[in-house]
Amino acid sequence: MSALRTRNTFALKRCFAAAPIAVLTLLAGQALAAVPAALNRVPKNAMLVIATDNFEKTTGRIKAYAEKLRAEDTEDFDDFVEELSGTKGFKKDGSLALVVMAPSEDAKKDEAKKDGDDDAPRGRDHDDPMQRAVVLAQTTDYKQLVTELGGDPAAKVSKVEGLGDMPMFVRDIGDGWVIFGPVEETVTAFTPGDKMLKQHEEALGVVGNRAAGASDILMIANWETIAPLFSKQIDRAVADAKKGGRRPNPMFGPISPETISQFIAPVEEVARAYNRDAQTCVAGIGLGDGGLTVDLGAQFKPKSQIAGFFQGTGKADSSLTSLPATPFLFAVSADTSNPGTRQMIHNAADITEKMLATARDEAKRQAANPDKPASKQADTALKMFESQSAGIRNLAKSIDKIDGVDFIWGYSPAMLAGAGLFSGGIYQARGSDPAALKAIFVDQIKATQNMDGPMKMEGTITPNAAEVGGVKLDSWTMKPKTDPNDPAASQMAMVNMFIFGATGQMSGNIATTKNAAIVTYSPNTQVMQMAIDATTGKGTISGDKGVASAVQGLPEGSWARGLIGTKSLFDLAQMGMSFAGMPIQLKVPADVPPMAVGITGDGGGMHLRFHAPMQVISTIGDVMQQFRDAQEQGDDGDGDDDMKKDEKPRF
Repeated sequence: MSALRTRNTFALKRCFAAAPIAVLTLLAGQALAAVPAALNRVPKNAMLVIATDNFEKTTGRIKAYAEKLRAEDTEDFDDFVEELSGTKGFKKDGSLALVVMAPSEDAKKDEAKKDGDDDAPRGRDHDDPMQRAVVLAQTTDYKQLVTELGGDPAAKVSKVEGLGDMPMFVRDIGDGWVIFGPVEETVTAFTPGDKMLKQHEEALGVVGNRAAGASDILMIANWETIAPLFSKQIDRAVADAKKGGRRPNPMFGPISPETISQFIAPVEEVARAYNRDAQTCVAGIGLGDGGLTVDLGAQFKPKSQIAGFFQGTGKADSSLTSLPATPFLFAVSADTSNPGTRQMIHNAADITEKMLATARDEAKRQAANPDKPASKQADTALKMFESQSAGIRNLAKSIDKIDGVDFIWGYSPAMLAGAGLFSGGIYQARGSDPAALKAIFVDQIKATQNMDGPMKMEGTITPNAAEVGGVKLDSWTMKPKTDPNDPAASQMAMVNMFIFGATGQMSGNIATTKNAAIVTYSPNTQVMQMAIDATTGKGTISGDKGVASAVQGLPEGSWARGLIGTKSLFDLAQMGMSFAGMPIQLKVPADVPPMAVGITGDGGGMHLRFHAPMQVISTIGDVMQQFRDAQEQGDDGDGDDDMKKDEKPRF
């Protein structure tokens, strides 16, 4: 392309420096390279990097997924890719990276001086990350590339026409690499790295490299450069909390800054510990042939306190597939036998206890106040806090005896037809002391009775209420009770039937087996029988092909794994739309697999991966097209010939 090309085509090319910023957040692929090659030229002190290893392949996969999702209005993206790929001098199968540098201390001082001087010349905005950003790209011929873009290839930093009024600045950094950006000062001052790939791989650690191995778009946040900014955010949040305490609080009334400091101190300590120990945060996206993967992770400094929590693998891979084979909305299994997991639960309970102690002291102080309404509010708030925190506090007391916990939220059309939202739930805790595990749930039932507010709970436990397969069952109930004089009571009553069912209460059974305590959220003993059978390996989801497809993309040795029932969610949504007067009959394959989530905690870092099999992607696209077709035809899905929008009624 030369200066003879039309302005519109030229402007699209000038988007070269602006568009990658948006494109790089969308591009993805499947294990093209462990770490994108562009990182070899990224300096160690970069704050944020978004990189892909192969522009051509990743944009091709974007197009393929757009077709699967039946996406519309992709013409602009297609034109951009076609024009950019056809630009002479641009290496279309090369690596690409957006690099954002941290503001320098000198720059901050200069900005502060300019803020106090109205006559001082205005430079770049150092608080705007895009003002500190450049794009790294590969070129086959720098001179040809700059000439194509209408710039001067002989200039050290060449100015080329940008998008609209925004010019772009381009610079050759050698070895087939070019940098460009909207701020000349940034492009000029940028110091590229040399042979930095190994250092970046070390900074990524186990978690970052594993995420990179499944993604060809990788986002890396260098926490060493972010830590000073995050520390200021913590300072600001603490200061704001103290200021807020001086104002009347709807629950406790006015609270002194000293009390606020004590209350938030445990949370502040955790935030500052994270800021101290974090090394790198990563995110990756993959659009491979097997389906979509999304990675989120954090790598901590070697031998740091938090890194010590993440030093082992888990057994959730097998425990998840040992759950009962039943339609579900969600299913999750967590391995709590790892010392790091148990320590984190103990720490969470300790934090809660410290905050609770501060709340109790404040409640006593309020009780001494002659203002009785304020005292009652404080007492109510304390009871709610005690009830809401009872779960983690009770769990910590027995966590060393618990090897794992599982929950499956079973789905049935009866959920919205009177049975209640949680009627298909099954919970179990696994360990060597089932009686102690059962006591945790029983204690939680009792704790709910201490709740105060517009809705209170009345919990009961009936020992030996039933028997199934030779196993004695206790029954339990939780019945909501609302205060008719409370304005919020009527609103709560409206949702009670949806949550608790037509009976107005939640109920189920409790059983203990050799290695587990099982709780069902339905009094139906067949549900309990199914759960007990699963503990012996009978009737589990281990042989489900859809489940196998979903978990195939997850890392091994997971601390926790979860499944999202795609088919059940679509069925529930369709049922909800029918109740809302939109009875669109969605055609969803019966064998569409679930989506999966896995969490690992090894190598001194935490890693979460989401995986949606390709059939799920295709099904989502098909459903979206069905919605569009129904809207275009004016069809509500009931099979009748609905009146067209412009047609007059015949009466």
